[in-house]
Amino acid sequence: MNAIEYAQKVSDLFAVPTTAMRVKKLIDGDLADAKNIAGIINQDSGLAAHLLKVANSAIYRFPRKIDTIQKAIQVIGTTAAYDYALIFGISNAFSSGQDQLIDLDKFWEQSVTCAILAKHFSEVFGCRDADRIFTSGLLHNIGELVVMRVSPHLASDCNRFDKAKIPRDCQFEVLGFTFAEVSASLSQQWMLPDSIVSTIAMQHHDDTFADSIDVQIIQLAYELSIINTYPTLFNLKTHLEPFLYQGLTLEMKDVEESLDAANFQVEQILHLFNPDVFKAA
Repeated sequence: MNAIEYAQKVSDLFAVPTTAMRVKKLIDGDLADAKNIAGIINQDSGLAAHLLKVANSAIYRFPRKIDTIQKAIQVIGTTAAYDYALIFGISNAFSSGQDQLIDLDKFWEQSVTCAILAKHFSEVFGCRDADRIFTSGLLHNIGELVVMRVSPHLASDCNRFDKAKIPRDCQFEVLGFTFAEVSASLSQQWMLPDSIVSTIAMQHHDDTFADSIDVQIIQLAYELSIINTYPTLFNLKTHLEPFLYQGLTLEMKDVEESLDAANFQVEQILHLFNPDVFKAA
């Protein structure tokens, strides 16, 4: 099978999270006040409970306890409400039994790290829609879950990378294509904007600086998310091509500071949506 066939095989099983899409429709239609969004989220009790945890967490440091969804949205913002709805919806699309052959904790750490970094760099460079690039980062590797559902042992083989073989090369060796291609194909099946689909599809660099700022950002965020998620295998010095950040007029100290800032947010999000991710061994 090719990447498109993998996406077609699961597109009916993995629908775009309904609540997230309803929130996005309000945002796109300029109806995204806290009351309207709260009306949608209150219909999803699981998401509502998690958003209250988010609003009361150390991420936002609000001085008083937040006990309503409307107030939570006023604290975290309407676009953040969509981001969390998307994370929550996608994470619940996969049963706990699917972590037998791939490490779902690592999958989510990489996905959330890429999303947070993509949004951070988008804001640094004044991109018009940082939330769109956040979504591209969050969905950049969902192809791994698709392959896991269809061909679990091949998905497991794709994770046999090491210091000498980076993940994308391992995926291509096993499948003949990368998870990025499947991710882009599924995003297209979901009828997400072409800007998201194309950014996801081009997340792997070809040893040259990309033309689009969105792609430049997602390529840097992807590489950093791999290095950050698998620190025993990869590091900034040997696995991050300098042109990826120098082309954005960044220095290594800027990259390191961005990673430090992102790590706090990533850990908080993963704790909120899966408390066992960072449990003690």
